Amino acid sequence: MARSIVLLAVIFVLSGCGPGKFRESKVIFDDSYYLEDADNMEFAFSDDSTLTVRQKGIYELSESEEGEPLVRICLDDISRELPEDYNFTEYLMREVEGHIALTLTTEEFSLDANPMFLFPLEGEDGLMSGENFDGTYQIGEGGESYQYIFEKDGSITMRVTERYYADQKGRMTLTDHAGSTKYLYETNGDALILKNMKGDAVLTLIKEADFH
Repeated sequence: MARSIVLLAVIFVLSGCGPGKFRESKVIFDDSYYLEDADNMEFAFSDDSTLTVRQKGIYELSESEEGEPLVRICLDDISRELPEDYNFTEYLMREVEGHIALTLTTEEFSLDANPMFLFPLEGEDGLMSGENFDGTYQIGEGGESYQYIFEKDGSITMRVTERYYADQKGRMTLTDHAGSTKYLYETNGDALILKNMKGDAVLTLIKEADFH
């Protein structure tokens, strides 16, 4: 399951706390990078100071033995030849006042943990239908920075939208509706390395052209 929740972990790395102010970056990046050892995870920097993070995978809609609706999401390396090797994360679904609450069913997590709330944004609101669909959901109540994009072919993309501000002194700030976080950065050939303010590397991004 570890790789299947990589982007969730990255969200916690990228997300800040407290209000953030958007600024135009002094240093402009206009390239796509991929998380080292995870080529289904794209970091697309644009010249308008936007950073869009996408992790692609697959999903399945089914039911539990008790007949409760389930969604199984795999954000793992889906280029493997054997589907049984995919690492799915399974959620129990229930409708609550216009949104859908997802609760992890795996024994590695407590069912008393706070559920993930999804709010329909566009396309079909089809999670509870039991059939694949085209639709986008906002993750959480605070804003549209985090989204799940479901497609009828069984693919799913988890998308995070940030604003970046980088200066010539190797400092970068990433900001979304939840706040902002400061980093140090350095470039090394085709690599962009983000470090915490202590200088420890937290993300190594590589330029590649293999994202599907």
